[in-house]
Amino acid sequence: MRSLRRRTGEAFGLLLLFTIVGFSRVWPPKWKLRRIAASAEVRAEREAAAEGLLARVREIEAGVPWLRPLDVVIRDECVDVRGHHISLFGAGPSKKSMTCRMSAFIVFSPDGDPEDAVAEIRRTFPPPDGLSPVGISESLHWDTDERKVAVEVAHDALWARLTRRHGGRSLGQLRQENGALCVWALHGQPYFTVV
Repeated sequence: MRSLRRRTGEAFGLLLLFTIVGFSRVWPPKWKLRRIAASAEVRAEREAAAEGLLARVREIEAGVPWLRPLDVVIRDECVDVRGHHISLFGAGPSKKSMTCRMSAFIVFSPDGDPEDAVAEIRRTFPPPDGLSPVGISESLHWDTDERKVAVEVAHDALWARLTRRHGGRSLGQLRQENGALCVWALHGQPYFTVV
């Protein structure tokens, strides 16, 4: 009889543990995270993050005079970052619920070979290694035969906005009109996090 009670207690304890862990992975609910992402508090942080990225874009444009952007794309998104797994032997799911992050992409088409243009940029106006003092990481990408550059919003974002400086032409249209494309990507650190 004791064995049956002990097994029932263990089973109930495990059920309770998995219920609590499962509940913590869906709380706060997505509708509440969306409301937070659109709030005035997040909007203020968003505007400050945009100003930091755009200041760096202006610095790049001034530092590389031959680089004439076909477009400058700002990707802003808030994503549900709760863990999707339960680990009994290591780190558990993230304690964060939502992270909001902004990136800027300077799209340009070099006159010659994209690799030569990137080498020239790295020689004359190199992107910083790692994070800049204001928390921006930078990288250069270009079209190859195997892979074309892309700028996309996460398909599962809770809140997202993609803005373009020079209108609504897609990268495919820009590529068709100008040839191979290069992208100078600037990724900011999260500007807002919900724990």
